[in-house]
Amino acid sequence: MGLDAVQIALAVTLASAFLAFLKILVDPTSPFLKRRNIEKIRYSLLSGVGLGLAFALFGEYSQFLILGVSFALLSFTLYYYVFRRTTSLFYGLRVPWVSRETARGRFFHFSTVTAMASFVMFFFWLQIFSVPLGIAVPLETIAIMLFASAASGLLALTIFVPKMDVLYRLIDDYIRTSHRPTEGSVVELEDTDFPAIIAGTAFTPAETIDAFESLRLDGYAERQPHPILGRVRYRIFPEGVAFLDAGARDVRGRIDAALRQADMAMDNIDSHVNGARALESKTLSEAVTQLQRLGEEMRRLKEEYGRLLPAAWEAAASKRLQELVTGIHEQSVKPLVGA
Repeated sequence: MGLDAVQIALAVTLASAFLAFLKILVDPTSPFLKRRNIEKIRYSLLSGVGLGLAFALFGEYSQFLILGVSFALLSFTLYYYVFRRTTSLFYGLRVPWVSRETARGRFFHFSTVTAMASFVMFFFWLQIFSVPLGIAVPLETIAIMLFASAASGLLALTIFVPKMDVLYRLIDDYIRTSHRPTEGSVVELEDTDFPAIIAGTAFTPAETIDAFESLRLDGYAERQPHPILGRVRYRIFPEGVAFLDAGARDVRGRIDAALRQADMAMDNIDSHVNGARALESKTLSEAVTQLQRLGEEMRRLKEEYGRLLPAAWEAAASKRLQELVTGIHEQSVKPLVGA
């Protein structure tokens, strides 16, 4: 049976997907990590194979397959990208709340199921297996299934999981300030506390939910119904409080290291700009480039850590940057004055 361009494209795409899966199996990853990830998608693979076999044998129902796949993908997408992010009209639809990690996993599993179903149906469509079919599955059905698989995989890639360690540091800072927990104490926080937790940072309430849901999934907290003031309440166990404190120390160490690097960079620029000799044109250009890079790095530090950065250091660093800018400007006009 001859193949046209569409059929060849489908065959190449599915073969590439299969080879990518084989690469996962032979990838030089530690055995326990590979086994753990394969276990997560095992049932998705089996479900995809079963779905493909069912609709390859009963092709007259392929339109129902397309409707089901489309509805499922649309439902996942609307729930995560619309309902989960709302704060007013559809707030009640956010319960149970879905963390970013969970949503990304659901899109990935959906992509695995539809990809395997497409793979199996395409093999039957090519009549590679000697199994009599009642009504052949239309090629358009396989193409739509493959598109749904690719779309779901891309949606999974668009879900960016925030830096949990920094969020844990913010939660720990809020707990230490507002609750002053003692050893072995349990802390309860509601979603009305979220704005205070992330105040002075670039994080959003939805990302704060991700942090608490991650604590819950790790067994450090539980989500309780019927909160007093807000719409949800999290109860952090003593082990969770200790975990947050340990993570906070790690983040503090990273912040101290970043500030030390920034100070060293300013010292290096200052040694060139405020030296005894006038700077050459090339050296002056390098100093300007280094200063621009330092300013960008400090902006990123502010975005990432927000109010966790020491206010005194921020003020001193800002003043010193301005002095360096002034020094570079003076160096650039010296030749003109001498002329």
